[in-house]
Amino acid sequence: MKRWISLMLVAVLAVGAAQAGNDKGQGQGKGQAQGKGQVTSECNHRANERNMKGQDRKDYVEWCESRGASYKYDYNRYGNERNCYQRANDKNLRGDDRANFLRRCLSDVDKRDYGSGKKQKD
Repeated sequence: MKRWISLMLVAVLAVGAAQAGNDKGQGQGKGQAQGKGQVTSECNHRANERNMKGQDRKDYVEWCESRGASYKYDYNRYGNERNCYQRANDKNLRGDDRANFLRRCLSDVDKRDYGSGKKQKD
């Protein structure tokens, strides 16, 4: 329940930040703040569609807000990234070993799913 309340608080604050950005002078901070609110709303909507709850929802929304737009909110991409992180956890990788493993794993996902080894752009 506390996580749900925290998530809702973040969403409310993001909307408030978007409104504060709208009050600024013309062209100053307007698009960036409003864009963040729209992204938060989009990510929460997508989590609702999947009936996500608890830590799984929190993890998805966090991924979605930070990288979702880069991948056009592709839920399969989220699953693939989550799989890479879980495999690193299962191997108890830390530090540079973990970073190198994740870099290779995510690069393989990019090559397999997006062809070029680079993120899909809008």
